Amino acid sequence: MDFHNQSLNLFESFERFQDQLEADNLLKLQQSESSSRYYVEASLNGKREWTEWAYDEHELDLLKQDAKDCGYSYTVEEV
Repeated sequence: MDFHNQSLNLFESFERFQDQLEADNLLKLQQSESSSRYYVEASLNGKREWTEWAYDEHELDLLKQDAKDCGYSYTVEEV
């Protein structure tokens, strides 16, 4: 019976803590911007050389530049 009472006390303490966090607006999550992902595929003479994921425009630009520097053609698919 002691374990049962201890568990109830612990759960009630947890609920009070959650209520306090909500009251202080610490529990609310900020909405994150929906971000796009890009799948980049580089090929040379029709043969795939490498594939990579880019998670923002900057990474995408770097991957496209790498492909150009190596003389590869590339395709980008937004996911």
